[in-house]
Amino acid sequence: MVSSQQVETRRRAAPLAPEERRAAIIDSVMPLVASQGADVTTRELAAAAGVAEGTLFRVFSDKSALVAEVAITALLRASEPAATRADLESVDRSLPLVERVATIIDQGQGRMEQSARWFGVLRSLRERSDGATRSPADEERIRGLRTRLMTQHELHRAVVSEGLTAALAPDLDRLRVPIDVAAALIEAAIVHRRPDPGRLAPSLPASVLADAVVNGIVTTYASQSKEP
Repeated sequence: MVSSQQVETRRRAAPLAPEERRAAIIDSVMPLVASQGADVTTRELAAAAGVAEGTLFRVFSDKSALVAEVAITALLRASEPAATRADLESVDRSLPLVERVATIIDQGQGRMEQSARWFGVLRSLRERSDGATRSPADEERIRGLRTRLMTQHELHRAVVSEGLTAALAPDLDRLRVPIDVAAALIEAAIVHRRPDPGRLAPSLPASVLADAVVNGIVTTYASQSKEP
């Protein structure tokens, strides 16, 4: 008679299905790729996944295929519409408008920084032309992930627009511009944090950007005119 302990041991030892193994490897190496990008070595990837290098490349045709799939998977997670919707819904509507907008900008900049990191990994792969040895199956899979990412990007934009409108709604009667213009200004403030080697000054804190969006850069319009 087989004991319950033996059954449990066999269950733990059962090999993963191909898609489960693929997903497990991606999850395991994602933090490593996030920190090292395309410079990560196959040995480091295998160690992070807890498998031999040979096992790693029975699942992926080469390092480029693995790193590209990790990056696109991370981008899909960073722009997950449901997570973004939950973030925007979590913003306390009772906060003063400037603080509310600062929270929204801070959230958005966090998502954008994640995305910028992973786009950088993909750009580095293209520059190195590491994709030349990918198998047709890996190429097709990556194309499919890219298509999903483009489709999800449109959904994500719609969720952001909807969430910003809802977050600003308590102050709708105070807005000097249409709500879609206010939402666009907040989105522009979020993008301000995007890495840009040509920027002349350091990026501004979310609180400063929020104050400028809500209150403008002058005290009153009257202050722009001079007495005759």
